[in-house]
Amino acid sequence: MDITVQAEKNHTLIRLEGRLEATQANEANEAIKRALEAGPPNLIMDCSALNYVASMGLRCFLLAHKGAQGAGGKLIFFGLNENVRSVFAMTGFDKMAQVRTSLEEALDSLG
Repeated sequence: MDITVQAEKNHTLIRLEGRLEATQANEANEAIKRALEAGPPNLIMDCSALNYVASMGLRCFLLAHKGAQGAGGKLIFFGLNENVRSVFAMTGFDKMAQVRTSLEEALDSLG
């Protein structure tokens, strides 16, 4: 899994590439934690290159959601492929998190 973090003026863009399974969840958690500590509380997760997410990956996203909310921000996902989208739908995560189709839509959601 590759994780790229890019701080912007009012959000941090986190790009996830590969598979987010138990072995990568700690790395993702640490990257998200550092992003929340260093930058604005709004997190935008680019999942366009994320091929798979396991339960530990969803836990990572849940912690990111709570962290962003606790800091007064939002967590927004975009670019979910069919596999990741179905995992979000089966678990109800798509009802809790904001899911958009593009970066532009995610940015518009920040207001």
